[in-house]
Amino acid sequence: MKLIDFENHFYDQCLIDALEARTEPPYYRKDTDLITWSSSVIMPQGTLLQKLLDVGEGRLALMDELGINTAVLSCSPGAEQLDVEESIRVCRATNDALYALTQRCPGRYLGSAILPVKDVDAALAELERCVKELGFVAWHTHSNYGETSPDDPRYWPLFRKAAELGVYVYLHPQLANQSRVDDCGFPVAGPGLGFTLDTVTTLTRMVVCGMLDAVPDVKIVLGHLGEALPFLLDRMDNRLAFLPNPKAKNQHNFSYYFRHNIYVTTSGNMSQEAFACTRKVLGLERILFGSDYPFEDARDMVQFVKNLPLGEHERELLYYKNAEALGIT
Repeated sequence: MKLIDFENHFYDQCLIDALEARTEPPYYRKDTDLITWSSSVIMPQGTLLQKLLDVGEGRLALMDELGINTAVLSCSPGAEQLDVEESIRVCRATNDALYALTQRCPGRYLGSAILPVKDVDAALAELERCVKELGFVAWHTHSNYGETSPDDPRYWPLFRKAAELGVYVYLHPQLANQSRVDDCGFPVAGPGLGFTLDTVTTLTRMVVCGMLDAVPDVKIVLGHLGEALPFLLDRMDNRLAFLPNPKAKNQHNFSYYFRHNIYVTTSGNMSQEAFACTRKVLGLERILFGSDYPFEDARDMVQFVKNLPLGEHERELLYYKNAEALGIT
């Protein structure tokens, strides 16, 4: 059965070089093999960086082994936080490198654009180029850009452009700016808790500030089975309905946007209980497969979905048919 991977990460060497040249976070040091994201969060790379840079035969062989027919490749964090001119250069070079991969491996790799968001006009032009000229299927962005986040009205034109071009937006977590869990170490500040906290905050602000009403056709994809939001959704609906909130500009309850604008992937969440909750709350039609490779073991992720108690039609939806609803074939 065909399997489409919506979250498969990579780096092009140009971004690593740019991070290595920096003196302020985020920066990379080759001698210690560490990325310093902030004064309190430092991430060891180990073999991770090599896996991110390997988008050749090694990754394709792993996809073949696991039965992954197609992977949407997206640039891991860093490029959006560079200084403006450097970000414009690195994002374009990364997208060009990704385009070359899609041409070298037609049907195996699809492109998801990284954009120099600090210059919205340049980002708009780059997104249009990536979709119309390079054939990319998505815009991959992160839950914050350092001092600002995607819910800020300055970035709404990018979401309008994505909707206009008919591509989805993958909202991937990033380390929060000055989070209270920074001093707990990267495993907690990042994937254990911090990533979820920051992404939930950004997505919630998108709803409450009215962005999803202003851009009603935008499609947003969240990883990790929705970053715990399926578990919280009923209470958020209940509280918004029960308590007056003059600051809330959303025209519908939270559940509405999960039925109309938001999809989730399995990436990085291998809990049977979390999947059951997500399926019950959102419906299987809103769930896509994502491996989160190489931040997760792709073998474990594929084995997890294979072990889910699903019928053949349900498995088809998760593996590839829901992807067709987003225009991915």
